Order: sequence, then structure tokens, then C-alpha cells
Amino acid sequence: MRILFATTPGIGHSFPTVPLAWALRLAGHEVLYATGGDALAVREAGLPVEDVCPGRTVVSMVQETFAARPDLAAAYAEVDHSSFESTQRFYAVLLNQQTDMMDRYVAVAQEWQPDAVVFSSLGIGGLLAAGKVGVPAFEHGYGFVHTGRYTRDLREWNAECFERHDAELPEVLHTIDIAPPSVAGDGGAGGAAWPLRHLPYNGGGVVPEWLHTPSERPRVTVTLGTTAPGFGGLGPLDRVIELAAGTDAEFVLALGDIDTSSLPTLPDNARLAGWVPLNLLLGRSAGLIHHGGSGTTLAALEAGLPQILMPDQGERAESAARVAARGAGLNVRHEEISAEHVDALLNDGALRKCAAEVRREIHGLPLPAAVAERLVAAVAG
Repeated sequence: MRILFATTPGIGHSFPTVPLAWALRLAGHEVLYATGGDALAVREAGLPVEDVCPGRTVVSMVQETFAARPDLAAAYAEVDHSSFESTQRFYAVLLNQQTDMMDRYVAVAQEWQPDAVVFSSLGIGGLLAAGKVGVPAFEHGYGFVHTGRYTRDLREWNAECFERHDAELPEVLHTIDIAPPSVAGDGGAGGAAWPLRHLPYNGGGVVPEWLHTPSERPRVTVTLGTTAPGFGGLGPLDRVIELAAGTDAEFVLALGDIDTSSLPTLPDNARLAGWVPLNLLLGRSAGLIHHGGSGTTLAALEAGLPQILMPDQGERAESAARVAARGAGLNVRHEEISAEHVDALLNDGALRKCAAEVRREIHGLPLPAAVAERLVAAVAG
């Protein structure tokens, strides 16, 4: 059987699908990715990839669209950025502006002729491709927001795209949900979804020598993910770095290959780490401070770590609210983070207890091999 994974061109939307893709491969099925930008890194997992937006990233596409459509930029500035409900339409419209990318999703599907499409939540390209070639689709969640609430809206907001390709919405057989139910709450895909144990995939990486040496003090990992710095810069870390100087802990700033020249001088108990295998780093950390991205949030929950989430907008705000409501982390604006928040991250037993409970919950969910078997059976009818 051939399964096309049509994901939006971002690591945060694509990496969570890799365990299921490999489960299908190990069961003897063919897998192909249609994605782009930073998400081309799925090739490091040994999976074939078709680039749907050569030379471009999510950040560059948004910047190009806002430059060409100042009306969209002005309207976007006025919405309630703390609510995903308010920003959802803009995500859909911004992606729809990339007509060449949408055409490429369709072309890949027409050429490869998959038996089914797995698309990342809110991924218009995957829905369009499945609808065009007339095969069923499966939504693969990447966090706490799912397409089901918006499927008809996505079709309406992207009517020109669907009409240009003479395509309709495909039959979405099931949603595959990696969010632990006790955290997702009403924001999850619901009882009809297939639960899937989240196995954090962060790409390949060489383990740095310093990570082998046990830290004499609690280690706090700090990251802003792969996309957020492209929009908002590294300013959210200024206050964290200031607080690090007065905290008896080791701070590791895992910032990948981002230009860090704008950061203030780091205190002696903080280090820049570049790319580090995140799951290994979290396994040797006492807590995590981050931007609220879905992948980072779920990685911390899977590791059983308390976390401080500093969301800027949309789905990150929703992730932070749900983790805080579950008691497994703190939802704090980056400019308001305090020494008390960092102390709670390291010493609040209730936070640590809730994080451990969610970890056990995640580890009890079905593994990718079981979900791959269900998917194939559903396609076969």
C-alpha cells in the first residue's frame, strides 16, 4: 500500500508523523513525504521527500505574503493573538496564497497515486491532494488543535484552490491524536479519534561531550523551537537569562543554528548548546522553559518534566493554557517570568507530580505499529 504524508512545511507539524511513517515502512508499505522548508529534515529519518516549496520556509512565505498583501498584515495585527480561534483563518489564508505550493501537493499525489493521504492537522495541501486523487485521508495531530473543528471552513476559506483543481474535500476516515487526553480536554480530537503514543522525534544529532557529565546543579533546558525566532526574534530570552544569573542551576540554551548575536551576555551558569538531541537533553534536565510550541510541549510531557511555557500567540497559547490547567506547567508571558516561577519549576512538588502522571498516561497509549495496522485495515475496507 502507498501512503503519502502531506505535511505543512514546518518541523513542528512534520516530525510528529515520523514514527507512524516508519511503522508503515516496517510493515512493508511504501511511504512518501510531500513537504518543504525546515520539514525537509524528515529525510534524516531515511524517508523520501518531495519538496513542495523549493528555497522557501514558513517564515519566508508569511513575510512574502504580508509584503505583497499589506491588507492581510494590517488585519492580522488587529486580531486577538492569544486565541487560536482568532488566528486560525489567517493561517489558512496565508498558506492559500502559496498557489505554487498547493499545486505541487496535487502534482505529487497525481504522479505517485497513493492509496491514502496522511495530512498534518490544518494542512490544506494534504486535504486538497487527497480530494483531487480521490483517496481517503487521515489527519495526524501535532498538538492540541485539530482539523475536525474547521474542515468545512478550510474548504470555504480556500475555495479558489479547490475549484482551480476541480477537487472536493476527501473522506477523512480518522484523526490520529498524539495529545494525552487529560491535557487535551475538550480541545482534543474526541472519542472517535485513534490515540497514538507520542514518541518524540527530533532528527539525528551528535551527543555533545558535556552531556555525559552529570550536572552538579539542576539543569534547566531553554528553547524557542525552530519557527518562533523567525517571527519574534530572541527577545523572549532576555528575562530568562537575567534570572539565570541569580538561580542556583545550570541553564542550557538549545537554539539550533539561530543567530544568537542579539542575546545579552550569558552568566557563567548558562551555555549555548546549538543542536542537541532534545529527548536526551530533557532526560537529563530538571525542567524546561520554552515558547509553547506543540512539539516541545509534548516532548516535555513525554519526559515527565515540569515546564514554563511563554506563548506568543495562537496554538501556542492554547498549548500553554491546557498544560497549566492540567497542573503540569506554568503559563507565563515572557516579560513577566519571575524568580518565583523558576523556583517553582525546580522545586514545586505538585508540578512534578502532575508531569509524572501525564508521562505515565502517554506511555500507556497505543504504539505506532498498532495504529499503522488500523490505518491499513481502514483503507482496505
